[in-house]
Amino acid sequence: MNKPCNFLILALLVGALILTGCGPKNTGGGLNTPTTPPQVPTTVAPNAVARTIRLDPATVEDADSLAVSSYVYDSLTVLDANGDPQPALAVQWTASDDQLDYVVSLRQEAAFSSSAPFNADAVLANFNRWFDPADPLHGSATYTGWANLFLGFKGEVDANGVPKSPFDGIEKVDESTVLIHLNRPEPNLFTNLAQPYFAILDPALLASEGTAYGTSADSVGGTGAYSVSSWTDAGLVLTPNAGYWGGAPTGDLQIGWK
Repeated sequence: MNKPCNFLILALLVGALILTGCGPKNTGGGLNTPTTPPQVPTTVAPNAVARTIRLDPATVEDADSLAVSSYVYDSLTVLDANGDPQPALAVQWTASDDQLDYVVSLRQEAAFSSSAPFNADAVLANFNRWFDPADPLHGSATYTGWANLFLGFKGEVDANGVPKSPFDGIEKVDESTVLIHLNRPEPNLFTNLAQPYFAILDPALLASEGTAYGTSADSVGGTGAYSVSSWTDAGLVLTPNAGYWGGAPTGDLQIGWK
């Protein structure tokens, strides 16, 4: 996974010099630049959801949990009407010539609703949680979304000794830049990362809440258009995030229990 330092320096220099007028393409390489950011999630808020929802999208599969999660969390990318990845928490990404390394620039104006900063450390904490069963934040969940789209976890190999997952790790370059490593090209990398399973959660809350994360209003920390302001016997109240990087929506969302 480790690369010589001169590659990293070269990659950053190349990324800084590429013209930012290039439009985003689902090619697995090149430079992606911001388009008009999403104002609100593309899904329609449900009137009622199951009382058993858990707002930890990496560990759930039920539609209700994922629907509500789409309002309170962001992923690195978002899909446009054509299914192509567009910038969200990642504002641009540059591939190496062999498409095994991606320098990813993060959105500096984003922040978690818990007031914790969104930065490279937060992104690393989430990726390591998804990928590494030995990571302290991983727990005992099955991470079905990761398993389905990234095919395996750290240390897992097939009968030929080849790593099951194309993902090989992630490094911090600086506070607003990460370097994603692959062991084989994955042209759908940023399409896959737009899925709700890969929303970026506040790692400090993940650590402090443990298995209770995502089960109460004060246990949820995302960068999305809404935050959970109330979680009671009556249901959920989602309140617009006034500091949302994509532009704050208007009005609360009232979601009852089924």
